[in-house]
Amino acid sequence: MDISNNPNEISILVAFSFFIAGVVKGVIGIGLPTTAITLMTFFVSPLTALGLNLIPMTVSNMWQLGKADNPKELIQNYKHFAIFLSICLLITSFYAAQFGDDLVRLIFAIAVLLFVFLQVFGFNFKMKPSQDIFWQGGLGTLAGLIGGIASIWAVPITMYLLMKNVTPKQFVDVSGFLITIGCIPVSLGYIATGVFIPSMFVYGALGSVVAVIGFQIGEKIRNKLNAKTFKNALLIFFSFSAINMIIKSLLEFNIFDEIKLF
Repeated sequence: MDISNNPNEISILVAFSFFIAGVVKGVIGIGLPTTAITLMTFFVSPLTALGLNLIPMTVSNMWQLGKADNPKELIQNYKHFAIFLSICLLITSFYAAQFGDDLVRLIFAIAVLLFVFLQVFGFNFKMKPSQDIFWQGGLGTLAGLIGGIASIWAVPITMYLLMKNVTPKQFVDVSGFLITIGCIPVSLGYIATGVFIPSMFVYGALGSVVAVIGFQIGEKIRNKLNAKTFKNALLIFFSFSAINMIIKSLLEFNIFDEIKLF
């Protein structure tokens, strides 16, 4: 679907995708890019979905960060993760367009399956406090390498916070901070390489509004839903969608045609 030729259809797609994604994020604290991009890739190319996702992802996480208990403390405690994340995102975001739709789809799908694996089977390894800076650097780097290409760096963030054994509120606050920080270098790369184009701004604004509305609704119904059932249904949807994307990517792309880095 071409965004320039189908503005009404794209508006409906963006509104629907980011409303659902906002509700998901409001209920479980994460999952906005994963949900929105997964839904949109059924109708638009992966690179177009990355561009459409940029503004709503930034706005919704700034909203989430604004609700954090102590933003200054977040910066102090997680600055090493943020630094490594930002550097790697700034580099890899400039290569997303060169990787091409099918390879981006494949990388995104693998990241989604890893996210599902972590949620289903848990991640029981606990870091020692003395190793915190080491893991911030290592997983911050991994998040940046994945995030710049597929716009989903929440998986390594999730791994790190599970290893750190933070409280649910801390999980929401820290993930909101790190995703917000990551949006800055990603924006630079996507704008410079044409992944995000000016015509996407109006759709991004629409997506931001409905994502925040969905987020607020998700927060209100968080304690009224059976969170486990909701989460399991969501993970099943992610799994089937990711497998479908992997199959489609492997059938369609030629690695030598897609990777034009040199």
